[in-house]
Amino acid sequence: MAIVGAVFLISLANNSYANSKSLSLAYGLENYDFQPLLDEFTAQSGIKIDITPFKNNELKSELIQRAKVQQLPDIIIVPSDFTGLNQINVSKVPDSLFLPGIKREALASSRVNGISRGIPIVYGNHLVLFYNKKLISQPAETWRELLLQKSQLAGDANLIAWNYLEMYWFIPFLGTYGDYPFQDGKVTLATDGMVKALNWYRNFSDLKVIDMNCGYDCAKSQFLSGKLAYTINGSWSFFEFTKELGENLGVALLPKLGEQRMKPYFSSHVLAFPDNSLEGPKAEMLKKLALFLQSEKAQLMVWNQMRSIPTNSNTLKYLMSKGDKNLSVMLEQLEYSEPMPNEHNMAIVWEAMLKGTTRYLGDVFDAKSASEYMQYVAEKSIQNANE
Repeated sequence: MAIVGAVFLISLANNSYANSKSLSLAYGLENYDFQPLLDEFTAQSGIKIDITPFKNNELKSELIQRAKVQQLPDIIIVPSDFTGLNQINVSKVPDSLFLPGIKREALASSRVNGISRGIPIVYGNHLVLFYNKKLISQPAETWRELLLQKSQLAGDANLIAWNYLEMYWFIPFLGTYGDYPFQDGKVTLATDGMVKALNWYRNFSDLKVIDMNCGYDCAKSQFLSGKLAYTINGSWSFFEFTKELGENLGVALLPKLGEQRMKPYFSSHVLAFPDNSLEGPKAEMLKKLALFLQSEKAQLMVWNQMRSIPTNSNTLKYLMSKGDKNLSVMLEQLEYSEPMPNEHNMAIVWEAMLKGTTRYLGDVFDAKSASEYMQYVAEKSIQNANE
């Protein structure tokens, strides 16, 4: 990590100062490939983009480290909640920099405390149900239907897997009961809905429906190798899954619990300007990039090149007119989703949820005690952070 960080430092220093017609950019390489869009921008504008990609789980810590030594890039493309990090001091985005066609929901998902801190260029990032049509002819609409399909699987195929111990995957189960962990600036973990969701969630492990030790990479590998009927993953996986499975890939709504819909979080990937770069010497180049990435041409490339959901309403209307069923399902799941808070305290909330959940699964607490423990840990940690 130290070597990577040093390379990052040298690269950004060279990129920022050696070439006045270039912009330095950092982003997480595992979800979206923005290279085609950036190449098109360079071809149109003559402005070079010097990219430093990182693994997703390293990007946040790297940006915080670079902020400490004042070596942040000119621009970042990140999940919208990153913009709530005070350490990286992202610019406030003026209304004049948003094109009229950007979806209202996408704009709302990019705000921190009511202030726009990024320009949404990819929309959704929400969980959906993927299935392999070779193994499943008709996707289940409810969990009861899905579990009964186990008996239909041939050979060594498994039924379903997902990133079970990552709390982003727990949110749709909690959302089924109308609860979310952080609402109106307050921690809301010790709720009846949390107790119900924990009990439900544990059943999947106790009944061996899922392997608790099969995390993100394991579930994805099984699904791509054709050994898994279903997986729950983000809309960001659609491009990779399509490349590997082709016509055998299916997309469905998350299964209902009886008549109740599962409700995941959604967010946007945004273009943001750390170290207040939008007020700096490269402001005009940054504005050109911001306007380009919102344009209908670039937004069409978001779907055609990346198989990701555009934020431009006109582009979405055009794509919907083509009758793409998978896109329709992903957009329908968005209607049953909740915007993820961009508060910096969410990092504390995620950690508190994981601590409570693992203690519950390990029989340290019952579900009610686990929810109360989550609430205590989150509130105490936030209090300590603010002192």
